Amino acid sequence: MPVMTTRSKVALPKPSPKSGLGGVRLNVWAYTYLKGLLLDGGLEPGDRLSAESVSKVLSVSRAPVSDAIRRLAMEGLLEIVPQVGCQVTTPNPEEVRDFYEVFGAAEGAILRLAAIRRSPAEAENLGRLAAEWSDTDDLPGDPAARAAELRDRNRRRYKQLHQLANSPLSTGLAESFWDRSDFYIRSAFQGQPTPDYVRAAHHAIVNAVIEQDAEAAENATRTYLRKLGQDVADLLSSKAAT
Repeated sequence: MPVMTTRSKVALPKPSPKSGLGGVRLNVWAYTYLKGLLLDGGLEPGDRLSAESVSKVLSVSRAPVSDAIRRLAMEGLLEIVPQVGCQVTTPNPEEVRDFYEVFGAAEGAILRLAAIRRSPAEAENLGRLAAEWSDTDDLPGDPAARAAELRDRNRRRYKQLHQLANSPLSTGLAESFWDRSDFYIRSAFQGQPTPDYVRAAHHAIVNAVIEQDAEAAENATRTYLRKLGQDVADLLSSKAAT
């Protein structure tokens, strides 16, 4: 199991004014706030925090925060610590490798369906959207903001592909896979860009779906996620050894 420094006192940032309540339930707001820190930066593996500290930052009661913490614990991003509160999960490299094997198999099956089921109009629209997502001219200069924008584009890409698969249940299950993968990637790469083969795979997958090449869509997905899992696990092992 990798060993990382535990910060017992984490300075939580104030939520952005743009994330005002606007009718959103408090537990959902707390969940979104914490998940943003886990996926985009602010909370690191091993960090400890309490429902009380989060409730103070958000100016809400502890109940919705506790609910958000339980939900994130069920998703594997936080761990409940009795008498303390919770701490951010410290990824285990071997478990990370296994996770990406399963992730690749599940995602590959979905993208096979997308290639089979997409209509000509949907293929045309996918090509247009892919060109927009690949345009780097308007990316933020700040590394953290750039990483967040690229993550958001990647989510939009895969949500669109899942929509073409016409399998709502599978798409719902995939959300937790995407979150955990993004958390592992951020923990391993720590703001550095992912390898070029990831972007090349995204391009190949979109093209395979457009061309209705189901086998290529599935194989490209499984291959790159398996390789990514190995790279993430190796980086986590290296960080734990230092």
